[in-house]
Amino acid sequence: MSAVATLLFGRVVLIGIGLIGSSLARVIKRDGLAGEIAIATRTEKTLARARELRLGDAYTTNPAEAAA
Repeated sequence: MSAVATLLFGRVVLIGIGLIGSSLARVIKRDGLAGEIAIATRTEKTLARARELRLGDAYTTNPAEAAA
């Protein structure tokens, strides 16, 4: 159980979801630090894997779209 009880960010955008990005996504989700996590990747393959792992709430290959 998380010690953090307040939402720190309305939305977090992760551009690239490698080792560091995926680790951040997991902690942000686990601890409820953001209302939404948007993920942008270069390839559909990586995007599909992020979806499969449920790392975020919104997924795209377009970084500008993720940040909008």
